[in-house]
Amino acid sequence: MSRMGVFICWCGANIAETVDCNDVARYAGTLPGVVIARSYKYMCSDPGQRIITDAIKEHKLSGVVVASCSPRMHEQTFRKTAATAGLNPYMLEMANIREHCSWVHTDRKQATEKAKDLVRVLVEKVKRNLPLKEIEIPVTQRVMVVGAGIAGIQAALDIAAADKEVVLVERKPSIGGFMSMLDETFPTLDCSQCILTPRMVDIMQNKNIKLYTYSEVESVDGYIGNFEVKIRQKARNVDMTKCTGCGECWHNCMALNKISIPPKHTVKQKTAPEVVAAVNDIAAKYQDPAGMVIGALQDIQTRFNYLRQDALEYFSERSGVPLSRLYGVARFYSAFSLKPRGKFIIRVCLGTACHLKGSGGIADAVSRELDIGGGETTKDLQFTLERVNCLGACALAPLVTVNGKYHGKMTITKAMRLIDECRAKCEKSVV
Repeated sequence: MSRMGVFICWCGANIAETVDCNDVARYAGTLPGVVIARSYKYMCSDPGQRIITDAIKEHKLSGVVVASCSPRMHEQTFRKTAATAGLNPYMLEMANIREHCSWVHTDRKQATEKAKDLVRVLVEKVKRNLPLKEIEIPVTQRVMVVGAGIAGIQAALDIAAADKEVVLVERKPSIGGFMSMLDETFPTLDCSQCILTPRMVDIMQNKNIKLYTYSEVESVDGYIGNFEVKIRQKARNVDMTKCTGCGECWHNCMALNKISIPPKHTVKQKTAPEVVAAVNDIAAKYQDPAGMVIGALQDIQTRFNYLRQDALEYFSERSGVPLSRLYGVARFYSAFSLKPRGKFIIRVCLGTACHLKGSGGIADAVSRELDIGGGETTKDLQFTLERVNCLGACALAPLVTVNGKYHGKMTITKAMRLIDECRAKCEKSVV
């Protein structure tokens, strides 16, 4: 016959503030097979664990249910406690009445009833549990890391530093991943190659790391500590023991030389003359465009009201700044737009001060009036609406800007008036 013990933890106020722990304990004492039910403020504390061990010995318990926090936090704690009192640790289960009850409910009665249900279910589960014994299986002290980008490289080096064998698999011919394509790293703007290349050399020289490049994981079988992995290495047609990375094989490749490569057309030839002239004026302002990317992008956006693709492509060709870098900066900073923007750019601040004073309602009203969402532009290219996190003028909350001009102490009525004024300016310019 089962002899069960149920122990309810208050977890301070974490559980007791929402769940009536004493009521749950009284209910647990009425369940079939339960011979003792107790509640305590901190069941994971030394006095709390002593309550459990004393009850196991005194009442000769065959199973224990602890109703407290997540099993991921204290299951091992309570199972060790049960083992010290002579109870098989797998005859103890935890009912999570913190994350599943007190932290997700505000109604004390409902939370308490749910806690009772969880305790009842766990009592019945433990009655059906069987004592288990821990077994040991041999584990291969070797790790496989899939992907040799900066994260995979660092993981492999850290594991190898712990004197464990590492198999590093990369599907591309070379390691380094996307970081090897970058010029600078955020936020320090350090040279990415200065950070990456020493680690790439360490990978090649480390005796604990076996590198498979131009390879893919084809199948994984087995279980933790005893996986069997099948790796497929792609044919290179190059003897890697003799390769120095000089690149001459590419220039002398017979397959490449058989291909008729069409003449290359410059970006300038397919770019509108007015765009070329505007970009030339902008590029002429900077002696080192590569070091002034943000300033150049700001000028291009000011000239065209957004970052035109053909303008970026021509600026890249003229200045020598990689197009990928221009797009990387443009996408990183929200002040840049790669899509056409309206003549009037309305920004509504949704920072804490503005939000508390109703900026969310103002943004919604503007959105309804213009029939556009945040980050969108009206079809006539007159208005663009942007919802921003902070405009740095909390004293003026709620704050709205139109083309950079601040309009503080905003209301929905004032916002509608601003839109009407902008529309009137548009009509005048058309006339």
